[in-house]
Amino acid sequence: MYKRIFLLLCFFLSFQLFAQTTEMKAEVLYDEFTHNLLKTFDVLYIADNPDKYLMNKSPLSHFNGYRRIYSDTVIIHGNSFKLSFNAEGDGKKKYEVTRVIDRSDTFLPFGLPFGSAGNSEKEYMATWLLLNTQLYLCRVHFPFEGKRDDKIVYPPMEKFTGKHFNRKNIPDIEIGEWIYGLMPATWFTDTLYVKKANSEKEPLYREVWQRKHYLRMIFNKGKLVSTEVVANKTWIETLTWPRSGKEE
Repeated sequence: MYKRIFLLLCFFLSFQLFAQTTEMKAEVLYDEFTHNLLKTFDVLYIADNPDKYLMNKSPLSHFNGYRRIYSDTVIIHGNSFKLSFNAEGDGKKKYEVTRVIDRSDTFLPFGLPFGSAGNSEKEYMATWLLLNTQLYLCRVHFPFEGKRDDKIVYPPMEKFTGKHFNRKNIPDIEIGEWIYGLMPATWFTDTLYVKKANSEKEPLYREVWQRKHYLRMIFNKGKLVSTEVVANKTWIETLTWPRSGKEE
């Protein structure tokens, strides 16, 4: 009798331990643009089109030290990072923002839908405008903190690039936020890969947005010389993680 009870206890105990240590698995769709190309939080607007486009890189990356224009804080692409200054720049407050939970990139800052924002690689975010084939920098802001005074935002950017913002005859174009001025990105001779961002108000399902095409744009001294539609490659990977005792 006792032997039978002992064997039953051993059986249930081993079954419980097995359940606790079994790996969990999930198949996740990956895509070329999001997981191999997208490396900036900067965004692009095209003429008077209100749609926002994600960019594979910032045109400011042409310059060494572009990540540290406003501070010496090095921002590392990954799970989390800290911004070591507050809105007044006195260094008393720290901000911590979790960008990615795991490689599947399921979680975005502030609960944004997948595909609605890029990857933050610096403490500021630059907004770009393509107007009559010319690429312009038109706004700089700090998405993880309060608004900074324009006097401490734009003069350092002008000094850094050696270019100036033209604040006369600013086009009345809807780009989600106001346009500070137009700085022609004449230094930029390179290729950009851009993709229409997923809507925050009426987002597509993640897999649907991932399969959407993106654009290859070639620039010469800030002038758009060619545009090509590129089919976005997708593939499935299996993610595994240990099953905790709380998961059933």
